[in-house]
Amino acid sequence: MRSQLLRSAARFLWARQVVSPARRHLNCGSLPLEELFARGGLLRTFLERQAGSEAQLQVRGSELLAAAKLLSEKEQELQETEHLLHDENEDLRKLAENEITSCQEEITQLKHQIILLLVPSEETDANDLILEVTAGVGGQEAMLFTSEMFDMYQQYAAFKRWHFETLEYFPSEIGGLRHASASIGGLEAYKHMKFEGGVHRVQRVPKTEKQGRIHTSTMTVAILPQPTEINLVINPKDLRIDTKRASGAGGQHVNTTDSAVRIVHLPTESLNETLQDKCKARKTEGSKPREFLYW
Repeated sequence: MRSQLLRSAARFLWARQVVSPARRHLNCGSLPLEELFARGGLLRTFLERQAGSEAQLQVRGSELLAAAKLLSEKEQELQETEHLLHDENEDLRKLAENEITSCQEEITQLKHQIILLLVPSEETDANDLILEVTAGVGGQEAMLFTSEMFDMYQQYAAFKRWHFETLEYFPSEIGGLRHASASIGGLEAYKHMKFEGGVHRVQRVPKTEKQGRIHTSTMTVAILPQPTEINLVINPKDLRIDTKRASGAGGQHVNTTDSAVRIVHLPTESLNETLQDKCKARKTEGSKPREFLYW
């Protein structure tokens, strides 16, 4: 039963990320939120069993039990208040309507809280992360969408007061983004970002469309947790370092000098290529420990 609950909770959290705010409370993966918490339902039975045997509760169990008890109290309060809707006193009926609205909002919030508490925590929840975004199907419009998504994550990191460092950034010709990666560090950064991984889709009339037709474009997001402690030793003999001329925008200097650095780790055939920094020495030194760790 618990595994089924966790799968439903995970689907609910994923659906929560992709639907609009006005419809979030109506989705719980494949089950509506009201059906999941229905009397005699799977989740309700599980909560009642947990309440009857507090010794079985594990980490965050007491918090889950408190939320379940408060939910039961609020539902009982809602039922009692609904009876006042038939009262002869008009003022009392209006007061009951306001109280019912407030109570329903609290019940919805408690149900969301219980779903979150059911999702098991991971050892990497407190870790920093590597964010990678890549344009998918849709041509230039997909690259514009990818650029907007990357900017959104950067602004979200600023809102959360996380550290955000751009590692790679490959723009397109009209201001879009082909591929980019960034290092994000802060309090429970991976916990808040781990469900962002996957394919994201947008349907809209793009800037590149002259006839007003709606296009569908996609981009992918990868979220990689960073280990808290790193003991990484790379033998210089195992590296092959090549320099070449960079391609793309950047002026005559970029295209006519050997400013791009490619590093190949021979035992694993892992490849890292850096074009961003003008200083060849900084690119060579800065690429080794950070990039090969995630191949």
